[in-house]
Amino acid sequence: MAKTAKKTKARKDGRRAMLVYMKPELIEAVKEAAAARDQKAWQFVERAVIKALKSKRGD
Repeated sequence: MAKTAKKTKARKDGRRAMLVYMKPELIEAVKEAAAARDQKAWQFVERAVIKALKSKRGD
């Protein structure tokens, strides 16, 4: 089971911060892919995670 860090303050939209460690080349690829789609990196990652979770459940 994952360790739970102290609670962070939620934004008005309900989002909370989460620190994730990734290889530098992966971070750059995310930034480039997001920019190519006129998105922020967090939007790109959030949508990718949603898509991955849906496919895992079979939705």
